[in-house]
Amino acid sequence: MTPKNITYFNNKKFVNAKRIALLGSTGSIGTQALDVISRYPDEFIAEILTAGNNIELLIEQAKKFQPDSVVIGNTNHYNLLKESLKNLPIKVLCR
Repeated sequence: MTPKNITYFNNKKFVNAKRIALLGSTGSIGTQALDVISRYPDEFIAEILTAGNNIELLIEQAKKFQPDSVVIGNTNHYNLLKESLKNLPIKVLCR
């Protein structure tokens, strides 16, 4: 049994890492939060990223942070998001 303070994410072991779900990862606060996460990769994991419309930035973030899931609010962007991330082990969802 894995102790509660150990997390495995993308086959990497994290001790005491906080798993973060960012609602609005492409907005001002979301991009700042991802900047902090990128500076402390052993302490934080971006597990879920969401965006309303900024599909280009969401794709870029997903490729960089490799979250478990990404969610796009605008249904018109779902197919592009799914196609752009098809070779990565990321769940793609739409509201």
